Amino acid sequence: MRPAITVRSCLLCRLLMLALIFCAPAAHAFKKPTADLPGSADHPELGRIPGAKITRYEQRRFGVVHFPLSMGRRGIEQTGKAEGAIWKIEYYLPDNIAPDGAIAIYRRNLQKKGFQILLDHDDSRGYISMSRERRKVRERFKPLTRPIFILVAKGKLRGRLAAVIVYAYTVRTTWGKRHWVRLRIVESKPLDAGLKVIGAKQMASEIGSKGRIALYGILFDHDSDKIKPESTKTLSEIAKYLRNKPEVRLYVVGHTDNTGTYEYNMNLSRRRAAAVVRALTSQHGIAANRLKAVGVGPVAPVTSNNDEQGRARNRRVELVAQ
Repeated sequence: MRPAITVRSCLLCRLLMLALIFCAPAAHAFKKPTADLPGSADHPELGRIPGAKITRYEQRRFGVVHFPLSMGRRGIEQTGKAEGAIWKIEYYLPDNIAPDGAIAIYRRNLQKKGFQILLDHDDSRGYISMSRERRKVRERFKPLTRPIFILVAKGKLRGRLAAVIVYAYTVRTTWGKRHWVRLRIVESKPLDAGLKVIGAKQMASEIGSKGRIALYGILFDHDSDKIKPESTKTLSEIAKYLRNKPEVRLYVVGHTDNTGTYEYNMNLSRRRAAAVVRALTSQHGIAANRLKAVGVGPVAPVTSNNDEQGRARNRRVELVAQ
């Protein structure tokens, strides 16, 4: 005779299956790493706490990071943001270093480098940005409590303005305590990088003698053909040069670095050149038949693309005599 299956036994089976599904990956996730994540690395200037292992790693040439600047009883009250080259590194801490100790180490090292501390927050109960309902659940399941410490600082790394955000926390599980540190490091370009304004007289001189001039004062949003407001002075000088030389016709040539695919960069350079032509015709009254937009992408670099300084020089707009 087959045993009768009750509603209660069905529910127990389902709960057991759910437990197996959710607990299996959790056990793997909290396993102590014995080596760094393949392909990962420390930030060149900040290093790591001895014995820590990298479990997550991402490095971007450009991006935006948002971070807290002030905290209240209900969570984050004020935020800031930084943009530039980004490092996202997560370290598994050795057992003898707790989150508050890790924060103390980073605080001391950053202060030695001359960093200004913007936020030094202790949220030991792990209630950051948590709803009332989630707080109730957290109280019922204390093994999941995650004490969090946050440190936000600004200063200079490798000669660049930089923001460093440090999150240190503990996860308490049935496998014991696990300590982590998450770093978010943003290195921005120097404030005057790419903002040199070349005047109309210099444009006339160089185009007259060389047939071309490279301009670094026209800036665009990242991966976009939207011209930044800082470009206004350079555009005004181009318009002034063209009004002083009514016989001149120009190719407006967009250049990129070699980051990304050839097709993408060719398209981006064409769109950026066209955006400059639109700005000169619509905002400065230059006749459209005097300008032709051309995009050559990464095929005409002025230097190597092996480092950020070289890539910055290769990203430019050139005026070429027709």
